[in-house]
Amino acid sequence: MRLAIFIILTFVFSGCSLKTINTQSVQNSDIKNSIKIDNQGLYKNYLKRYEYTLNLSKYVGKRAIDCSALIATINNKNSDIYSLNNLSFYYGKDGRRSQAIYNLYKSKDWLNYHSATPGDLIFFNNTTKSTRGKKTHNITHIGIVKSIKDDGTIVFLHNLKGKNILSVMNLTYKDNHKVDGKKINAYIIANCKSASCLVSNRFSGFGKINRDISVK
Repeated sequence: MRLAIFIILTFVFSGCSLKTINTQSVQNSDIKNSIKIDNQGLYKNYLKRYEYTLNLSKYVGKRAIDCSALIATINNKNSDIYSLNNLSFYYGKDGRRSQAIYNLYKSKDWLNYHSATPGDLIFFNNTTKSTRGKKTHNITHIGIVKSIKDDGTIVFLHNLKGKNILSVMNLTYKDNHKVDGKKINAYIIANCKSASCLVSNRFSGFGKINRDISVK
């Protein structure tokens, strides 16, 4: 009788112990699998967010016909990233490509005047000798935002006098070429060093693109 009771108790306690171990093992396995799945999801989301990298650095220092030719080249080599396929419908009487791109982006509501993101187009008005003194805004220059510094200074790629260069613009200090000895706004008009010739005072908007990209 005592032997029977002992065997029954041993079986009962052994069974509880085994169940506890199995349950804990399953729970730990589930947690690990859950973490693994979550990490995979985050990684995939990261890759999806930056599914394309636009390399602007390789164009710095090279030659191009003009500013809009630089944009056209970058667009053509990056699968029409700026959606310029139908650009021919947006030219004005002046025939300027920079103005046509601006007109296209305005028609699509792709313009932003306050915040920039690397990869955005950046437009400027009345930067030529013939348009400098005009009251109406004529888009005469275009570039691409490369990066944004901690102080809000925007670094952009554009073409001046046939050469691709990097310049800076800070809309917080629109009338300043330098602050504390540091250049924050470049001059955009030849042979002019007045505040009106700074890029910040010729700025006409950012052209937003419909893709999340990384820029280098």
